Amino acid sequence: MKRILQCLDERSRISLIEGLRRRVGKQGYLRALRDGHAKRRPRPCGLTVHSGIGCNALCKYCYIQDLGFEFTRVKPYHLTGDELVLALLLNRFFKPGREGTFLAFGSITDPLHQACIERTMEYLAAIERFLGNPCQFSTKRRAPADFIDFLKKLKVSVSPLITLVSLKMAKVLEPNAPPPSERLDFIRELRNAGLKPMLFLRPLIPGIVDKEIDDILDEAKSAGAVGVVAGTLRVSPLILSRMEKAGINLAEIKRRIKRREGKFLLVDCSDLKKKTHKIAEERGLIFFNSACCASAYTAGVLCMGRCWEKKICTKCPNRCYERIKKPESAFKAA
Repeated sequence: MKRILQCLDERSRISLIEGLRRRVGKQGYLRALRDGHAKRRPRPCGLTVHSGIGCNALCKYCYIQDLGFEFTRVKPYHLTGDELVLALLLNRFFKPGREGTFLAFGSITDPLHQACIERTMEYLAAIERFLGNPCQFSTKRRAPADFIDFLKKLKVSVSPLITLVSLKMAKVLEPNAPPPSERLDFIRELRNAGLKPMLFLRPLIPGIVDKEIDDILDEAKSAGAVGVVAGTLRVSPLILSRMEKAGINLAEIKRRIKRREGKFLLVDCSDLKKKTHKIAEERGLIFFNSACCASAYTAGVLCMGRCWEKKICTKCPNRCYERIKKPESAFKAA
């Protein structure tokens, strides 16, 4: 078990695939083989893991409708924990092990939503048992105490990101999401449990967040956040329409639109990110340039985003650029 958690060579990987194939049976193997987790490439934050589908928080800035997912209900993902691990091992872009591909929960649903939190726990337990990869989840929800107890017992690294984009406009921007006070309480509970919760200030919404950065970071620091990850806004005609109908002034957002990336328009928030960085350091919060940096810091491994090579490293305490070494795993990643 210890060897598997550290790294898997090619023979061990094949052996584990065969063992899981027998455990899940023919239908389970086919579900894993055909699933998106077995095919998609990792994003900068890691390979996204879906423990649920859909979200009913109705956040005005959310992009999941543009990706074809529902805003009406949440349902748990169809793979079991064993099937998820099998799908990941079948993915040629995935590298198992503590120094392997980061796994990110929360891209198309809130992984702590009551409809899928048990599936999230099942997946984390399976990742602990067979893989050992660093994990990260982003959430707007305050989980029950038994979930925090579960996290404390896990032997894999888990980096919690607690999303908070506005204090004053939260009800307008996120009408069905829990209030900021509950999220701050969750940060406090995670920190008291010995974990390393991070404020997830994403997306940075021009015209709103620039008036609240000080207050948001003050509240996060007071609650016990270790650091802050700030991320930029991307919009689409659908997102802009939702925001306008909610009474949000779009002038500053539209002024900052810089280019198209697939279905979305990227909004230039570089000055807001720099401002967040400066204020975070003044408050004694670690500023992370991206989610993968927070995950790497929590796990104590090299960041898979390799931001130091792109000249965007914020020189967080993980100091990846000082500890670069050859990968320990013997198998060749595709």
